[in-house]
Amino acid sequence: MKFMSHIAQWRSGAKEALDRTAIIAKFLCCLHFTDTYLCSPTHVYGPSMLPTLNIAGDVVLVEHLSPLLGNVGYGDLVLVRSPLNPNRNLTKRIVAMEGDTVTYFDPLHSDSDRIAVVCVLNGLFFVFSFFGLF
Repeated sequence: MKFMSHIAQWRSGAKEALDRTAIIAKFLCCLHFTDTYLCSPTHVYGPSMLPTLNIAGDVVLVEHLSPLLGNVGYGDLVLVRSPLNPNRNLTKRIVAMEGDTVTYFDPLHSDSDRIAVVCVLNGLFFVFSFFGLF
C-alpha cells in the first residue's frame, strides 16, 4: 500500500513537470517564430543614419514581412550584410529600386573615370554608404 501511494505522488509530480515543460516549449517556439519570421529587435549604431538614428546606438524593431511581400520603397531603412564582414549587419536607406539608373562619384577609379553609372537589376535595390558602395 505504501508503495502505491509513492507511485501516485510520483505520477502527479511527473504530470505537473511535463505540463510546465510543454508550456515553456510552446513559449520558446512562439518566440523563435516571432524572431525569425515576424520581427526582431536589433541594435544599430553609426553615423550613416544621422539624424534619424542616434550615432551612439538605438534599438529598433526590424520587421521581416515587407521584404518578403515586396513592400519596400524609396527612403526605407533596411539591414544589409556588410560585404567586408558578413557577420555584421549595416543599416542603410534605399536610394534606388529595380530599373532605376544611379550616377555617383566613385573615388576608387582613376581621375578620368570618377563618375560611375549603375542600372539596378530586377528584384534588387540600391543602397549607398559614406565609406563606399555596398
